[in-house]
Amino acid sequence: MKQRQLTIIELVVWGENRMPSSVGNAYGEIANVVNGSNAKVSTMSPNIAIIGSSGFIGSRLLQHLQEKEKWNVVGYDRVLPQQVSHETLTKHLQKFEIVIYLAGLSDRSMDHERPNDIELENVKEVSNFAQRMSSSQLLIFASTAEIAEGYRLDDMHETSRVQTDLLDAYVASIYHREQVLQKLSAESMSMPRIIGLRLGTVVGLSRSQRIDHGHMKYICQAFLGGKLEIVHPKSHQSFLGMEDLLRAIAVIVQKRHISKRFDLFNLQSFSTSVAKMANSIALASGAYTQMLINSSGRINNGFSLNTTKFRSTYHFVFNDNQEQIISELIDDVPRLCAGRQSRIDRESVPCVVCGSREMHTVLDLRTQPLANDFRIKQNEALRCKRFPLRLVRCPVCQHAQLSYIVDRSYLFSHYLYQSGTSKSIETYFSWLAEKIIAESKKTNGTVLEIASNDGSQLTQFALRGWNTVGVDPAKNLAELARAKGHTVYVGFWGTDTFSSLPSPDSLDAIVAQNVLAHVSNPVQFLRACASAMGSKTKLYIQTSQCEMYETGQFDTVYHEHVSFFTAHSFKKIANLAGLHITNFEITPIHGRSCLVTFKRIKSSNSTFISTLHRNLAPPLLLALQKERNLGLIDTWFYVKYQAQAQFMRRWIVHQLTRLFSNGYKIIGYGAAAKGIVLLHSLLEGANHTWSFSYIIDDAPLKQNTYCPGTSIPVRPSSELMKHDSIGPLAIVVFAWNFWEEISNKIRLKVSEMGLTNVSVLLPFPQQQLIRIDSSTKTVVTQNTFRSIPWPFPFPSMRKPILLFSYLSNDAALLSSWIRHHASMFDMAVFFHHNVTETSLQIFRDEAPAAWKIIAPGNGESLLAVVDREMKRCQKFYSNTWKTSLTTEEFLVHPNLRGMLAEIENTAVAKALCVRSLVMIGSSSVSFDPLIPPLNQITKYISNSSIHTKLSHFLPSYRCLHHNSYMLNANNQNNADLDTLKWVSNGFIADYRYIPLLKHMKTKFSYTEDTMAETNIISKHALNNFNAIHARFIKQNRKLMQISDLRNIDPVHHELGMAHRLWREMSNL
Repeated sequence: MKQRQLTIIELVVWGENRMPSSVGNAYGEIANVVNGSNAKVSTMSPNIAIIGSSGFIGSRLLQHLQEKEKWNVVGYDRVLPQQVSHETLTKHLQKFEIVIYLAGLSDRSMDHERPNDIELENVKEVSNFAQRMSSSQLLIFASTAEIAEGYRLDDMHETSRVQTDLLDAYVASIYHREQVLQKLSAESMSMPRIIGLRLGTVVGLSRSQRIDHGHMKYICQAFLGGKLEIVHPKSHQSFLGMEDLLRAIAVIVQKRHISKRFDLFNLQSFSTSVAKMANSIALASGAYTQMLINSSGRINNGFSLNTTKFRSTYHFVFNDNQEQIISELIDDVPRLCAGRQSRIDRESVPCVVCGSREMHTVLDLRTQPLANDFRIKQNEALRCKRFPLRLVRCPVCQHAQLSYIVDRSYLFSHYLYQSGTSKSIETYFSWLAEKIIAESKKTNGTVLEIASNDGSQLTQFALRGWNTVGVDPAKNLAELARAKGHTVYVGFWGTDTFSSLPSPDSLDAIVAQNVLAHVSNPVQFLRACASAMGSKTKLYIQTSQCEMYETGQFDTVYHEHVSFFTAHSFKKIANLAGLHITNFEITPIHGRSCLVTFKRIKSSNSTFISTLHRNLAPPLLLALQKERNLGLIDTWFYVKYQAQAQFMRRWIVHQLTRLFSNGYKIIGYGAAAKGIVLLHSLLEGANHTWSFSYIIDDAPLKQNTYCPGTSIPVRPSSELMKHDSIGPLAIVVFAWNFWEEISNKIRLKVSEMGLTNVSVLLPFPQQQLIRIDSSTKTVVTQNTFRSIPWPFPFPSMRKPILLFSYLSNDAALLSSWIRHHASMFDMAVFFHHNVTETSLQIFRDEAPAAWKIIAPGNGESLLAVVDREMKRCQKFYSNTWKTSLTTEEFLVHPNLRGMLAEIENTAVAKALCVRSLVMIGSSSVSFDPLIPPLNQITKYISNSSIHTKLSHFLPSYRCLHHNSYMLNANNQNNADLDTLKWVSNGFIADYRYIPLLKHMKTKFSYTEDTMAETNIISKHALNNFNAIHARFIKQNRKLMQISDLRNIDPVHHELGMAHRLWREMSNL
């Protein structure tokens, strides 16, 4: 029977064209593809074939064996565009002494997409390979440590029983691979020798970098989003460092003569819990962790391997450890986060500035209708044609643009955007006319406006005595401008010709606002400007959202906007068009816009032009330097921008979901093009539960139409008058660049109608949920997204933060406490005495390695241990920030390290105080230890009089300091609270007075009345707490005022910070 033909090709990867980095350039493309039959295989060293050589492990292994071991290695991978016939491959395959098989479906997303291919890809293909090899060859194949699922605490041996009922489809197929190959080996002596390697989750760096699991996944989350989203924190996993794997395979090759007919080995560098992995990364990066509740219902116990057999057989030592791997990955964060995917956009049009065909994808917004394609009929709006909407950039000239350009005449021949509908725009037009007239020093000059729209800008010049001429492709808008007394020609600038334009010598200024970005050939556009200019003519080009990258803005990416200019690309296009830049300004319109002033180059002399290009205008030099400082010329910058845009969208969707579930009616304000793009981005998910009732817009041409691609109507602002004054209303301000103007309109409507529950969601530049009434605007919460800077801004200057604590038996809180504080404290010292094994095991399983437990020795008192350790810290850690907390106090701060580092560099303060809120229980609460206490227990004692009375006994604050001596942080007896420097954006949630908390394993109930009836803490090493505190609180119970962090309005303005910060940190 003829065997099935395999679609596998041979790849000799990289050869002599290697990158200087030890693991190459992740942004590069695979090269040097050759036909397998022509590959030259040397007999001077082991001849090795790697099947699956372009994958995460395969590409790194190929490089290692070629470069470091200097062996003859050939790589094969089916993802490449050529094929080698089955006959050629089989003949060639048997020339190799060793075949390393790494192919198959290794990504679970692929398993879900191709469930019918799992058996073929992961079992039959490698079986087919084995059957075509000879008995003199060695086949090494990859298996997975996940076969050990269920062996969380007791490491799995190679001979241990596999708990097949715990395996998913992917792991089951890999286990079946082991069984099939073992059976083939036992049944036929003609089979090759076979070694299976059960690999722990491989972590490390590679040319084909994976970022979807383990430490790589969480480090990318940390640096791109500032937080780690974890599930199954108690689950243990087996990990194998990439360097250990490379060494292990090398030693198998070196000792291949000892290989048996079939053998199986476990490879693992270390095992750790998900919680400890995440907490260690949080400590190293400063990102905080967030627990996600597992919605799949699948319980993940974890897995761990016993490697005794491999270590003894090959006299091997596993060297990689968690801290080392985290450090190595963080050192190469930009390349790590770029991942394995190629960023080259092969479907993009060339760069519209320099013509380069190498365009890199920045952000994919999928397909969307044209943002101004409003229709009167709902069914027509729903059927609007969609086009690709993808932002790409040119790495040659740093220009950004769309990958697909919609025909300009289709877009602009009938255009609905009117520039004169906003008072903010009118004010800006007036300012710009004044500026241009002042710079021209003429009182009766001539201005030409390209894309003159409805003539609003020209009117401002006419009012000041200037002659006005306009050009616009939209006939409907040109008619409106003519009705205002302006001379306007219809057509496309740079494409059409206009015979009656002012002569170059009589033309004082050309204005082109938000149009250069719209044209498909901007070089041709500017050359046409240069042709119309005289020696004294100034050209003013304005482009909007020039700071879009810095704030994650993407709503300005729509089909009308072909280009997104940078200072670098402006410089390039000026050179190409025969112009030079005389000024580069940032103006406060459309967010923040670039206003660039050009003049025509007077001489064609090459020396003169070269000198002019070298002597750049100072404002342009500053803009270029700013872009370099931001990293605008690096891929890493755009990876961060993409992540920021995605996090922003998630935050808004979360807020809309929560508002809608609370009965809010959701509407939008502003049907501008940017609003339609954002609207479609929000509607992208198929499972959203909310909907928009309508969108308000002040442009008459858009009113009583439907938003493109939707059934959402556009209504005038008078529609608000129909809203029920009692029902809650949420308004998404899509036209956020006119926020001040819109907010005043909303407040006026709120006052007129007596609306009592109005919230506004502001998407940019900072995502905020704002409560509005007739007189005030109150920020309810805001998106706390932050990418961790790389490289760290304070690599050596930042002082570490050292924590002292007492490890108590609060098992219900301890996991949450460790997780909550891992990103804050570089080092921690925990004293303990008679702590249960449960608490100790939680600490061992979850705390970062830099956190230590210190216990009394034989006959040593706990106080003696504390005294000794404090003296040691005075000697070795004098230059650190220090504080003390119990494991029942939660320090809440969005970026403690960043705040302290800033203080070190800008202030002289050596001590800071953090307010404490004494948390209490509600009447009946069930506590879930997997959910942070801050999300469950939110009531606290709020009245300041009680705090004053209690201050003799109960500290109401904690201190952070970096004195060389140990400050008594809790001594308040002689402290003047008004003179202390308080942390303005942080507080401590003190759960020490929640009764019975530390005795509960999973759930507990309590009441406010029982709060002070139990002596929770007795004689802590760092805090002098005893029953007096509880009795004092009980005696003054009637005087206490209880508040809730969930309330938007605190009882005192000083507590407003805590309420808002709680909402931000709790993602509520």
